[in-house]
This record gives sequence, C-alpha cells and structure tokens, in this order.
Amino acid sequence: MPAASDISAPRIVLTGGGTGGHVYPALAVAAALRELQPRTQLFFLGGDRLEARLAPAAGLPFRRISVHGLVGRGLSQAPRRARALAELALGLPLLQSLAALRRFRPQLVIGTGGYVSGPVLLAARLLRFPCLALEGNCAPGWTTCAVARMVDAIAVAHPEMAEFFACRVRRGARVVITGLPVRQQIVTLSRETGAAALGLDPALTTVLVLGGSLGSQRMNEALVGALNLLGRSPARLDAVQVLHVTGERYAQPSTQREGESLPPSYRSIPYLGSQYPESLAAADLVISRAGASTLAELTARGVPAVLIPWSGAAAGEQDLNAAPLARAGAAIVIPDRELGAGRLARTLDELLGNKEKLERMARASRALGKPRAAREVAALALQLAERRIPA
Repeated sequence: MPAASDISAPRIVLTGGGTGGHVYPALAVAAALRELQPRTQLFFLGGDRLEARLAPAAGLPFRRISVHGLVGRGLSQAPRRARALAELALGLPLLQSLAALRRFRPQLVIGTGGYVSGPVLLAARLLRFPCLALEGNCAPGWTTCAVARMVDAIAVAHPEMAEFFACRVRRGARVVITGLPVRQQIVTLSRETGAAALGLDPALTTVLVLGGSLGSQRMNEALVGALNLLGRSPARLDAVQVLHVTGERYAQPSTQREGESLPPSYRSIPYLGSQYPESLAAADLVISRAGASTLAELTARGVPAVLIPWSGAAAGEQDLNAAPLARAGAAIVIPDRELGAGRLARTLDELLGNKEKLERMARASRALGKPRAAREVAALALQLAERRIPA
C-alpha cells in the first residue's frame, strides 16, 4: 500500500470480503465516493478470496492480510479452522492491519462485513482513525456485532437493525438507515442492453436462476426437475427462456442428458462474473437465495423473485431477509427444507402464466428498493472523513 500523498484529499480505506455480499457493496461505495469527491484516495484491505480479484479489477489499490474464518463444520473444514486459529494466535491479521493503516493514515475506515473487517476496524480503533460499518441483513452479522462499540457510525438497511444497534454502539456513534449499497449498473442498465449482452431474446420472458457464487446443488436439481415437469405441457415454456447460473462448484446440467422436456431456450453457465448486472437487467423473474446484497439488488431494480433462503445461514438471517419481500408481495418464499421439483414447478406455473401478477410483484419490489444507498453511504463517509482533514 503506498503512503498517503495529497493530505488535503479524503483518504479512505475499505475492507470486507469473503463473498460478493460483502465485496460488491464496498465497490458500490467506492464508485459513489469517486463520483461525489473525485480526489478521494481509496485503498482496499482484504483477504485472499473474492475481494482479491474484484477490488483490483475495479481500479482499487489492494493489500491482502492473513485472515480466515473460524465458522465451518466437518473434517473438510478442519485445516481452514486450524490455519485461522494459528493466524489469530500469532496476531497476524491485527499486526498487518496496524502496519497498513499507519502507512496510509486514513481519515476513515469503512467495513462492509466478513472476517477481514474485524481486525482492520479494531486496528483503526486502536490508532484512533474514525470507522464506519455497514450491516445489510435483517439479523445482525457476527462481525458487525463485534465491532459495534468500536465504530463512529453504522449504516444499516432495515429499521429493525437501527433499533438493535442504537443501544449497542458507543456513546456519540450514529446509526443511520441507508439501505445496502448496490452498483449503479444494477439500476441504470436497460432490459434490451442486458439481453443483448447475454445473447438472450428480449421478446421472451426471462427467468434468471442464482444459487450463489459457489452454487447450490439442491437448487440446481430442483430447477431441472421443475422444468422437466413443466415441459410435459410444452406450451407452458414456449415463451420462456431460462438462464441458470449453476455455480462454479457444480458441473453444468446437460439438456441432452435430462431429456427434451427442458425448454430449447434453457442455458446454464457456472458463473456470471462481470455480466451479473446485465443478467439482472434482462430478468423478468429471479429464483435465488436471500442474501442481503442480492435482495438489495433485486429491489433496487424492481425484479419479482422466488426466494429460497439458505438454511445454513449462521443466524437464520436469510429467512429474516426474505420476510419483508414476502409481506410486500414482491417475492414468493419457498423454505429450503420444502424445496423440490414439484413445489418449484407449481410456483413457476403460477407466475409464468400470470403477467399481471409479475407486474404487481415488480412494483412491490421497486417500492422496497433503495437505489441511492451507495450515494447516501458515501455522503456519510465523506462527512466523517472531512472532520479529520487538516485545514
């Protein structure tokens, strides 16, 4: 990480990682900061996962620290837990964070979640650098709870979380409801642009299926089974195209292997990468898990959804995240334990045959969205940072 140069420009460190739900909000805030104050100097402190690839690709100087999560069960996770314990015992994440922050001397450190945020925000607190944390879930994240008394402000997506943190932050800290930041492309791309970028037919109803960056075998099997059931009445799928993101962990389902009942316009890919905003722009219906970042993107765009909250979420936060969309009529929720080909086929049959219902769901989704969340968080960040800029 290079040393700070222009002492009159805001210097802000971003940290967060592990999953797209922590990395993409950080990138959205970075883009908004550059728009609001082009002279802002930004740096990203992260781990060795998704952020190590996405932050440099977004033009952000990046430095990796040695930190890994302790959560995980089973023998397959034992080496990772042992490595994480060794790093913590040696104090590597904190020492590396202290060294990086001393060199850059930021006016503000922003943590968007994930294990890497903890040691970086703790180091910032020890060095008396102001801190801002983001929490997008309807249930408090472990890292956000751990750092709540260290930060100067917490930006949350839901009123319930504002109430939760109001009595858990240190005296003088602010809790602000902003929504969870989403990338500007999510909001601005047209449906036609998105369809063209992915080679989709804009005249067809597009169903986008997302199982997360690694994918979900359970969702993959349920979808292929549901399409086979619906394919017994071919007219149901004549005007439908399906873009199925299987996840990098799983092989792409084969339409030939599964039989001719899958629609001819079905396509599966392991990972969308940089074309995720285009896929969401092209979608008329999304089937996905219920991570906070995904739901913020769906509602900012106004896309109807079938949500399948992941039952393995640590605090059951995906069920809580999905509930407001279900209450508003923006989504249909299928509990993970009830997911199967038959249940998903009935839900798709109901929605794909009722354009008016899809339009109502889209309006309800849009009413919940906070497309300006990134700018609101960036404005809050600049307020905090500018208090520390020398005159």
